[in-house]
Amino acid sequence: MVESTACTDQAPRDRVYLPAQPLTEQPYPGTLLDHVACFEHEADARAFLAAMTERLAQFSLEIEPSKTALIRFGSRSLGSPGGAGAEPRTFGFLGLTHYMGRSRRGRFVVGRKTDGKRARKKLKLLSERLRSLRAQGGAAMIAFVVRHLSGHLQYYGVSGNARGVATYFYRAAGLLYKWLNRRSQHRSFTWQGFRSAIGRLLPKVRIVHDLYPIPWWKTQTGSRMV
Repeated sequence: MVESTACTDQAPRDRVYLPAQPLTEQPYPGTLLDHVACFEHEADARAFLAAMTERLAQFSLEIEPSKTALIRFGSRSLGSPGGAGAEPRTFGFLGLTHYMGRSRRGRFVVGRKTDGKRARKKLKLLSERLRSLRAQGGAAMIAFVVRHLSGHLQYYGVSGNARGVATYFYRAAGLLYKWLNRRSQHRSFTWQGFRSAIGRLLPKVRIVHDLYPIPWWKTQTGSRMV
């Protein structure tokens, strides 16, 4: 399967193709190629799509047309008129929704947040897992949630996604609280008691991957460029 994304940073009239989903055919199970292709001009994006379509056809592969979009994405597209029929300003890629935004200094940035559908699916699976772990005791349930949240943080803890991570952590903790209290006919914790006793054992929300690091020339002591 091939998952491809393209973006542009030119005037609002420039557009790009966004093949954002896997191909309909997969003759080689387990094969997946994810990439983002960015173009300055619409003509280049169209040429890329045509060339990729032709190349994939040589291997009996094809892009799913219904899941391929043409959008504006870039600093010059930010703040351009929208309205009915306007192209979407976001796209999903690798479990994150990418969108256009501005930094605190007003500069253009690519924002990222946890994909809502992916998060809901993960929470549903987490709930089912905790339900199955009740027979093994509260310690096993807590240990599993700690590992689960640690892994989630390592993947989704990117710049600009602190709120998305915090929301997921809160809902995951709520599921743990729910299933801990369903191990018997009597409640094991109140919410306040749970937060005091168990909440401190869970990972803390933080940004693991800084996608906007300080340029090296601004970190040198005595530099005239600081």
